[in-house]
Amino acid sequence: MKKAKMILHHYDPPCTERLDSGFCTVCNLIPDMQSTCFYLYCPSCDILLKNFKCPGCEKTFERPT
Repeated sequence: MKKAKMILHHYDPPCTERLDSGFCTVCNLIPDMQSTCFYLYCPSCDILLKNFKCPGCEKTFERPT
């Protein structure tokens, strides 16, 4: 089974924007590590996974280690 891709997001609700090189394009700041979290994405489609399943290609992935 393939492993999902981990992408860092700004997690300071209500902002949960994907970070671009550590920079939040919505808030215009670089969040500290307490305000970030990893979201799992399909490595082929680059779509956010729901319950380890890609809504695009419908492949199931395992949690990365």
